Amino acid sequence: MPEETPRKVVRSYHLVFRGRWRIYRIQNWRVPLPGGLELRSIGYWLACLLAVVVLGRTPVVSAAMATLPESLRLVALPLIGAWALSRWEVDGRSPHRALFGIVSWWLRPRAVAGLRRCPAVGSVLTPVDRVTMAPDLYGPKYPRGRIVGPARMLLRYPVQVSLEGVPLGAKRNRQERLATAKSWRLRPTGGPALHRGKTLEVPAGRVVIFDGIGDAR
Repeated sequence: MPEETPRKVVRSYHLVFRGRWRIYRIQNWRVPLPGGLELRSIGYWLACLLAVVVLGRTPVVSAAMATLPESLRLVALPLIGAWALSRWEVDGRSPHRALFGIVSWWLRPRAVAGLRRCPAVGSVLTPVDRVTMAPDLYGPKYPRGRIVGPARMLLRYPVQVSLEGVPLGAKRNRQERLATAKSWRLRPTGGPALHRGKTLEVPAGRVVIFDGIGDAR
């Protein structure tokens, strides 16, 4: 007759479907528990032992804890606490998971907009008295401003130049009109960035006026 396949006895379906880590054997010594020893029970025992030590150092409770023998205080109480926590469930969850859920619920924001914390309904926001706004000089837009020469400017976006204060006797040549005009008014055209920036030399006493902020897209 063929040899029978060894069978493993499952004492409870609880061990199969819950998937908790358990210790059944330590080297050659078998844990004398039908379902093994859960790792969370060891954690509960350590937590209870730490709680007993902390209570033993508390000014009011330490006097009552000192009357108990060490075997009861350091062995029996942590074991009883670990056994009770291992058997206790809150809505089908273990105590540490239930405690984590309660703490996370208290820390979770009550008012959310776009998955971000926002003021609660009915909150009164303090208005700001004065807000000063200025364009970014490193941005792709020309801010309003006035520059008095001598100066050298680098223009990286196209502009439209208007001449002001040109003498009546100036010739129609644009170079001469640029040289004799008292001020240059630059208006951004909103075109794309120049392949090469244009350097603008501003003579002494000449005024360059940036009129408006262009959209350099």
